[in-house]
Amino acid sequence: MERSGFFRAMIDNLHDGAYFVDRDRRIVYWNKSAEELTGYPSEEVVGRTFDAGILLHVDEDGNDLCGDLCPLAETLEDGELREAEVFLHHKSGHRVAVAIRVAPVVAVAIRVAPVRDRKGGITGAVELFSENAALMTARARIDELEQLATLDPLTGLPSRRCLEQEMASRVDELARFGRTFGVVSIRVDRMPRIISAFGRDVGDDVLRMVGNTLIYNCRPFDVIGRWGSAEFLGTVVGVERGGLIKVAERLRALIGKSMLPLADRTVSVTVSVGAVMAEWGDTADVLIERAEEMTQRSRGRGRDRVTVWK
Repeated sequence: MERSGFFRAMIDNLHDGAYFVDRDRRIVYWNKSAEELTGYPSEEVVGRTFDAGILLHVDEDGNDLCGDLCPLAETLEDGELREAEVFLHHKSGHRVAVAIRVAPVVAVAIRVAPVRDRKGGITGAVELFSENAALMTARARIDELEQLATLDPLTGLPSRRCLEQEMASRVDELARFGRTFGVVSIRVDRMPRIISAFGRDVGDDVLRMVGNTLIYNCRPFDVIGRWGSAEFLGTVVGVERGGLIKVAERLRALIGKSMLPLADRTVSVTVSVGAVMAEWGDTADVLIERAEEMTQRSRGRGRDRVTVWK
């Protein structure tokens, strides 16, 4: 086997996603794991520049990393290795948590290293990204819920019945052991407009996109499911008020940075979020009512924001 063929086969069999770019930022190679982790086949990517609307990395606050903050572009300039926690854009629209080491969203770890010629000049770069423990935990949780037949058939998230059981368990643990938790209520903004403009099928795809962003980016021990037609509800465990706000803001930002691809455009949505910390003596119904009231306040204040019960 030729050396080039050997190395191509070796890279294709890596568990990590990997792609190579030349000095002009054009993607010249995209391995099989990259296809699986992103949903983009090689033929749709090779030949395009890496900043041409493919992965569209953002950080946990929703800040774009494909401009001046792009690790790969920085490595092309200075040849330094880099590491970062980012969230890539899956072809289906949702965000996947990733860890990058420029050497990983949905979380992905990326390792980016410069490629040099014989004189030491930078001729391109390689980026590696792979599933992290949080994503694998999320997938294991999905498999477990599927076995219990407690998933919402549209989004694949825990159903309302499952969430009711989860809330009852958390309230009981708080009363018996003092284990703190918070509740978040997430409503997709202007959903009737989306359905009116694009149809019910696109509306369903938007809900799936939001659901995938939630399930792949919530913390390993938190549970978030579908509560109503365009509403999601979740429990956030082991946090105080500041931690609850951070989780809620992170999910809001990542959903806002998700994009559903259509034939001639993309569709993005925002969400209004309400959150409440559980206190001793609260019931599940009271906590849900407070969280939903805060969601309504977020909507009244202009949408695309988090409001917390005080």
